[in-house]
Amino acid sequence: MVGTFEKVLILKNISMFENASETALSDFIMASEEKIYKPGDEIINNAMENHYLFIILSGSIQRIDSDNEIAELGPRQFFGETTVLCPAVIPYQITANEQTTILRISGNMLYQVMALHPSIAKGFIGELSKRLRQRSGKNI
Repeated sequence: MVGTFEKVLILKNISMFENASETALSDFIMASEEKIYKPGDEIINNAMENHYLFIILSGSIQRIDSDNEIAELGPRQFFGETTVLCPAVIPYQITANEQTTILRISGNMLYQVMALHPSIAKGFIGELSKRLRQRSGKNI
């Protein structure tokens, strides 16, 4: 298990959290749960409704979409941001490539942390906006 101090340091190096205080990050961590996956463990399948934001603390995951395109994500990367606040089925499968430690927070808990710490909300909204622009290929 990764200690709270180490988790704060990891989160501080993620763009979504770079302007959040240590107190805000500690509250985020306390509202989250740490999950450890073994190589090959399924984290999400394309039939599951997701309502979590996942942050990779260590290890790596593989994402396979409906076109069989493969992406690999590693430490300090995250996924589930588009469905955490409005649950929906994610159109891809995610499995652990190696032993992987993930911090996950439910949409309800994320709302609570955002209400207490606007810096978390601002960072989350900024990251969603950036990813939307990247996916659309243009500034909107």
